[in-house]
This record gives sequence, structure tokens and C-alpha cells, in this order.
Amino acid sequence: MKLRAASGAIFIEAGAEEAIVPALWGQDTFIEKAGGSEIIGQMWAFADKAGRPCCLIPEATALFQERNADLLEGRAAAMFFYVARCYRYERPQAGRYREFTQLGLEILSPDPGLALQRSQALCSGFLNTLGLDYELNLAVKRGLSYYLQGNGFEVRCPRLGAQQQVVGGGAYREGAGFGIGLERLVLALM
Repeated sequence: MKLRAASGAIFIEAGAEEAIVPALWGQDTFIEKAGGSEIIGQMWAFADKAGRPCCLIPEATALFQERNADLLEGRAAAMFFYVARCYRYERPQAGRYREFTQLGLEILSPDPGLALQRSQALCSGFLNTLGLDYELNLAVKRGLSYYLQGNGFEVRCPRLGAQQQVVGGGAYREGAGFGIGLERLVLALM
């Protein structure tokens, strides 16, 4: 996919490492990290053969928060990009599917404010290289409880209609990052 190659080149050039994100994970991570958000009700959740509560991942940022210490491996900060298949049990609509691809960048850092500025700049730079016409809102309260208050951002493409959000991101205790819905991005580029 050209978008994956373009994003990988841009993010690697900026110093990011590629992370492989598993599709299956423990439910507890999302219950703890996403709090009372609508994502909890949309998880494809089940017990594995040992009876442990699992799910197909509904988003990827929570995984980086949970594995923060392991991913840093003694470094003060690190940056990762990923392309992950995510799953949410919701009513499919134009640009909103039960299975979707999330392209993301996470900056793990003791300074979430600085990480947020860098992630916003990298997101804008990536979208600009694609020639996308978009609106950036830097004052968004994100719906996931792990985001710090007042430190969220969204990118919208009004031409997409009701499902116009293409990017969502923000700062959290362990750093900052963003996720791009690749299916919506493809629609916005058409």
C-alpha cells in the first residue's frame, strides 16, 4: 500500500521505529486505559481457551501506554509508528467499518507537552505530503479517558460528510501520539 510506504519513510526519517501490533490482547488493558468510553461497549470480547478475558484490539494507543517501560528499554524517550488492524462492533457506515486500519505514531516521553507538539507537527507534515485539504483542531477533548484534559487534537476533512474525522490524537501521561483511520484517509484523498 502506497500510504503505508509513504508514512513509514516519513516516520523513519523522523526517528521512529516500526512496531508490530498484535490483533489479540487482554481486555483489561482497554478497560483500564479507555475508561468509560464507547470503545468498551464496541469491543469484540471473549474468553480464550484458558478462560482469560481477551479481545480483538479496538485501537492501539493503549498498548503503548501499558508497555511503556518495556518499549523504552532504559531510554528517556522513544518514538514508534505502526499499522494495525483494529476491530469495533458498531454499525458499519461510509468510512466507519467493524474492521479498519489504524496508522499511528506514539512518542513515549516524560514530557507529554513536547511529545504532543512533535506528534502534531509530524501528523501535519505527513498529511501535507499527501496534498490533503484538511482542518486541524488543536483544542479537542478526546473521548478516551487516558488523554490528558485539553491536550487532544483532531484532523477533519469536511468533504467526507458525517464521518469526517480522519485523525485523532493527544497527550497522555506517558507521552503523546495520534491514530489515522486509513480507510477514511483514502476516501478523503479521492
